Amino acid sequence: MAEQEKMSTDQDILLDRFPSTSERGIPADQTNPAIRLYGRRFYKDQTPVEYLAEFLLVFVSPKGGHRNGAYSLRLETGDDPPCYWPDDRIALKLFAFFPSSKLETRHPVHQKAYRQALEDIKARVSGSSEEKDEAVRLLQSLFAGFVGVAKNRTWVTHSFLPASPTLLAREVDWLHSKAVKDADLQHWDDAKKYFAMDRHNFMARGGELLFLQLAHLFSSEGHTAVDAIRSSANYEYLAQCDLVELREGIEIGLRSILEDAVGSISELAHFIEEALTSYRLYDQDKRAPLGWVPAASVPEAFLFASELNNIYRSTLGSLEKIDLLQILTCMQVLRSLCFQAQRIDDPSNHADGFIGGYSWIVADPNAKSGSAVRKLAQNSFERIEEMLYRVLRKVANSSEKLTEADKHGFQIFRKIAKELGLVVPRTGKGQRFVLPPQLLRFLVAALVEPGERVRLTEFYARVFAHYGIALGDKQLVVALGWNGSESVTRDYAVAADTSWVEEALQQGGFLVELSDAVSIVHNPGSKEPQP
Repeated sequence: MAEQEKMSTDQDILLDRFPSTSERGIPADQTNPAIRLYGRRFYKDQTPVEYLAEFLLVFVSPKGGHRNGAYSLRLETGDDPPCYWPDDRIALKLFAFFPSSKLETRHPVHQKAYRQALEDIKARVSGSSEEKDEAVRLLQSLFAGFVGVAKNRTWVTHSFLPASPTLLAREVDWLHSKAVKDADLQHWDDAKKYFAMDRHNFMARGGELLFLQLAHLFSSEGHTAVDAIRSSANYEYLAQCDLVELREGIEIGLRSILEDAVGSISELAHFIEEALTSYRLYDQDKRAPLGWVPAASVPEAFLFASELNNIYRSTLGSLEKIDLLQILTCMQVLRSLCFQAQRIDDPSNHADGFIGGYSWIVADPNAKSGSAVRKLAQNSFERIEEMLYRVLRKVANSSEKLTEADKHGFQIFRKIAKELGLVVPRTGKGQRFVLPPQLLRFLVAALVEPGERVRLTEFYARVFAHYGIALGDKQLVVALGWNGSESVTRDYAVAADTSWVEEALQQGGFLVELSDAVSIVHNPGSKEPQP
């Protein structure tokens, strides 16, 4: 009977989705348990910068059938599947990225279009021929400098850094192998049919998923779960957090960051796009369907939103905030994987003090080989990977192949964690959780309000309450229990050396020692954003 109840609960978690109007039973759901478990979807090839870029792209774009909701975290949820209307920025990409793109995919039509595009821009620039050439070179150098991801891709699949609304663009793929077989292909308009917008290879829906988590949180459906968190003693610092004020503040803050980060870049981008209107793929932006998220994801979305709130309110520069937001979106992916896996795996084994119920034990990045804490951090990483691996097999049907599910489930955790520096080494044995200075700096910015001062023990408690990262002795005791390290005693946890954390905080300017027994962590800056 208990086993049947557990199976019923698991099915409820998997079938209860937001938006409720999202498509069910589509082929990818039927064949990939990772999608059924985590939502539509996390994908192995999406890079950190593209998680943030895609999240912000949904935020800034009009949404819904009426094309309202630009710069909004709300979503119309009617009878139609949810959607948004992103720009492709293909003219800007042609101008900025074509000269440095992959040679093999530079179709003659692209080459012809690029040469004509340069002439179209020169025609709008005053001055001599030499001055026009120099102006174009400067503009190209400027926009090429904002490349976020290029790798071994053709020009249209390059991504800009998400530093301005005009640098946010949907993924467009070039079907080169089909195009080169078309002997009659001579003109740009004829080539449009070989640009595809439905592949999601790089802007792969991960950012959309994070947006949907917040949209669900700020919908009427999300309030009950938040009330339970706010009433918990572990989250008393969030007890007065009003969801409407939180949403409105984040919307204003994200828009301000994007519009202020690089000043007049938007005006220059508009200048280029107005000169190259004939190279747009469509006269109007094309509708992009949104996926769905598990309805159970409200708790992790609330933590995500509270951290966004602290980062946007910081007095750091906008580019520094964008860097922190990129880390945050990646950390949210890792957190989302673990939250959902723990719900399915073994809810009875719950780490107290953290609503996610799991734990990560981290070591000093410079800990010597063979040290006890380094071994614990290694065991902790192995425990998390085992859980992520195991739940996919619990969700899978007996006939399903798990190769793709593994790539989009537990292997994503390892990939992103290494890119963040949360797991080392990148290759080889002994992979373990660590906490490098840049991630410790991020945790201060995300978990301590600008201008706030909290005891070091309270900071440790917040780090555990948001990410399950065990730094203090109390949290380490809980983490050791969850990880099944029975051989390690409570006395060890109490005696564990955290001086490396304090030293890193001190070097970052975040720690004030009032006495031998009392240390204060503070996040410098005003409580309100600067005008």
